[in-house]
Amino acid sequence: MLQWRRFQFFDKEAVSQESIAALQKLVITCCTSGRGRLVFGDSEGFINIMERDFANLTSFQAYGQGAVHLAHQLKQSNILVTVGDEEEHISPTIKIWNMDKTDKGGNPLCLKVLKMKGVPTVPATCIAVDEDLRAIAVGLCNQQVVLFIGEILRDKIRQVVLQGEGANPVTALEFYRTHLFVTTSSSVVSYDLGARDLNKEDLDEFNGCGIGCAVLSDEGDLVMGKKEAIYFFTPESRGSCFAFEGEKKFLSWFRSYLIVVGQDPNNAKTNTMTIYDMKNRLIAYSESRFQNITHVVSEWGSIFILTADGKMFQFEEKDTQTKLETLFKKNLYLVAINLALSQNYDSASITDIFRRYGDHLYEKGDYDGAIGQYVKTIGNLEPSYIIRKFLDAQRIHNLTTYLQALHEKGLANADHTTLLFNCYTKLKDVKKLDQFIKTDAELNFEIETAIKACRSAGYFDHALYLAKRHHEHDSYLKILLEDLKGYHEALDYIATLDFFEAEKNLKKYGKILVTALPEQTTALLMRLCTDYVPVTNSNTIKQAPKVKAKADEFIHIFVAQPRWLTHFLEFIISQHGATNHIYNTLLELYLKDESVPTLVPNMDETPSEAKPQESQKTRLQKALELLADPQAKYDDDHALVLCKMHNFREGLLHLYDKLGLYHEILRYHMENNEYDHVIRACRKYGDKDSNMWIQVLTYFVGKSENCHKEITEVLGYIDRDNLIPPLIAVQILSQKSATPLSLIKDYITRRLQHENQLISEDGRQIKNFREETKKMRSEIQELKTTAKIFQLNKCSYCTSALDLPAIHFLCMHSFHQRCLGENEGECPQCAPQNKKILEIKRSAEENVDKHDLFFKQLEGSPDGFSTVAEYFGRGIFNRTTASGFEMLPLPDGKSQRELLFDVKSV
Repeated sequence: MLQWRRFQFFDKEAVSQESIAALQKLVITCCTSGRGRLVFGDSEGFINIMERDFANLTSFQAYGQGAVHLAHQLKQSNILVTVGDEEEHISPTIKIWNMDKTDKGGNPLCLKVLKMKGVPTVPATCIAVDEDLRAIAVGLCNQQVVLFIGEILRDKIRQVVLQGEGANPVTALEFYRTHLFVTTSSSVVSYDLGARDLNKEDLDEFNGCGIGCAVLSDEGDLVMGKKEAIYFFTPESRGSCFAFEGEKKFLSWFRSYLIVVGQDPNNAKTNTMTIYDMKNRLIAYSESRFQNITHVVSEWGSIFILTADGKMFQFEEKDTQTKLETLFKKNLYLVAINLALSQNYDSASITDIFRRYGDHLYEKGDYDGAIGQYVKTIGNLEPSYIIRKFLDAQRIHNLTTYLQALHEKGLANADHTTLLFNCYTKLKDVKKLDQFIKTDAELNFEIETAIKACRSAGYFDHALYLAKRHHEHDSYLKILLEDLKGYHEALDYIATLDFFEAEKNLKKYGKILVTALPEQTTALLMRLCTDYVPVTNSNTIKQAPKVKAKADEFIHIFVAQPRWLTHFLEFIISQHGATNHIYNTLLELYLKDESVPTLVPNMDETPSEAKPQESQKTRLQKALELLADPQAKYDDDHALVLCKMHNFREGLLHLYDKLGLYHEILRYHMENNEYDHVIRACRKYGDKDSNMWIQVLTYFVGKSENCHKEITEVLGYIDRDNLIPPLIAVQILSQKSATPLSLIKDYITRRLQHENQLISEDGRQIKNFREETKKMRSEIQELKTTAKIFQLNKCSYCTSALDLPAIHFLCMHSFHQRCLGENEGECPQCAPQNKKILEIKRSAEENVDKHDLFFKQLEGSPDGFSTVAEYFGRGIFNRTTASGFEMLPLPDGKSQRELLFDVKSV
């Protein structure tokens, strides 16, 4: 008891005599409270009700022949249960009142009257009422308990008498859920009302209490007061005990407080009142100058006591903040914390108390205790407030404790993590560092920050552990490659990753790896771009979805290893998955001069492991094979640029040939004075473009040295295939004054002879056409003017003798009418030829409006005059309008004279 501190957390105030003047005239026998009123029973059988303002005292007659002995106000409903004497020489009567309704006389409505049957006529000592009004218990002075169970207001009641008669009166009754506590002056028992036989549990067979010295706590425990101590009971057993010495008069419960009215040991006429805070283990109020306290009741948040001399005192609890300020002044921070928690203070206010307590301990030099309080402020107090206090090197272990707690609660940021790792390193506490890193299953820190902190402190093993455990692949590889130079380990680690992680990290660190381990890195890249699957720790390959990387995205990592890049690209092309970029790069590698050594030599590679260097001849041969491969997807323009840059003759000529750039082939040979190749190129491509022969002839004529042999050979080819008009050839040869006539004499003679032959042939054809035309005209004239005699005597269809009816055609064919059937309009034997001629004519007429087709043929024809003559022959230009001939629209706004010039020039 000496450990419980004493405070005055209640303000005492005497209720004015004027307010309770009416009450002072009564002989109060019992009291209760609830529903915003105080209820007093008196010796005359009246119930007296006092409101909060104390202004009026309302009374009504409850019993006619005696006093009101007991009263109980329900908390959940405005029901009042009383016990009093209704008639003399009979047991007390129980009445149930509805305080919200009135009868005809204006008094509260009496709902039920219960009379105790089968018990002696003895006074009632205590009462307990169930809040649901399903049970009422009345204790008698002969040790018996009369229990009414059931739906009391509906007459579904059964009366049970508990305990036999005895000399020990029942001193207290309390309901808790389905249990009934019963105390006598010599024992404490409980009954289970939920059981069929009301199971009895003896809680204390040898000790009881006086009347009014037992009460039910908020937690449902029975609190019993005896001279030596206060005892707590649950429905099943005896609980804790507090050594509150002194004679107890009666007990009451208010909120979390136990009110004990006791006898002053030094003065028999005065009583003491002590209010115990059972949660916080302190005495909230105590006073010993009351004259014979008779009743204690609580309502409206206050405690009221009545004394025998007619006085009433009101005790009002101070607000929590006032209590806390009192405790702060006395540096009783633990008590303040308990008090705030019991009052359900918000976390921010409780945190402020912890902070004050921590500051107090810090000022006293108790740094360990202070940090213990500061840890409790995490989440509500800015960590920098505490960190600044413990930055001194001598207090670094306290700072470490705080930072650990900060991480455990998941409220640390990157700076806190860095600071914690710095504390570990300064303390050289590897054990704690291991414990923090390797046992923190909930991950209460930022992984990236922790890895950086370990790296900066030189704890590479710890950094690797964190990176690997939490799948920080980038950090893991960065430590291996940049700090530990573990190229083999890094490459093996990448091979265990899934496809996308392996691809990402090879793109980032591939340049370093291919420089240090070109063969192994290239092999891994080959797998990644074809059929990559991760490798497990047991060197077995895990199954994974078939995904392939894009090989051209890894070309940049081989910047210092062109030979291995060539090997890599050749492999990709062999797998038929290469893009045009890969073909372009491989072509460039073939053409590149590798006589210069690599920029960064591989120190780990032995001569036997080095990629052998191919000869330039071999590489150029591969380049030509690549260009000639019909499946190759290289870019033609890019390949042309590369071949020109590296002066790759064979490749350049192949590309010119492939792209149809025949003039470029010719120009290349001309620039290199390769006369044989010039003529060979003309022979090969001259039929596709006759202008090439003009270009070649002009080339040889313009050469300063003697090229008579080549000119003669060119003229021979021109003459043989009649590639260009002779006049053009003569004009070209005349550009050089030194050209002898003998050089072209044979050529001109042959061309003139050929032209004479053509003229003679054309003359014969003209003569034949004129004779045929004359013959046709005479036949037409004869048909128009002279009668036609049909002399056929046989049908041209069935060859039978011709008889009537017969049909004769001007084509001199005759037919039976029956042989012709319905087709009498034309000769069936001449009809196919006539239709063919008509179709040609119709097609020619349809082409009259297709001017673009005419001009296109004209521009593409080697002999434009022949094309025009052909169209004239078809009669296409014979369309006339009412005013004369209709002119064809000319292309590109050309005049007719310009068009005629174009035809002649061709």
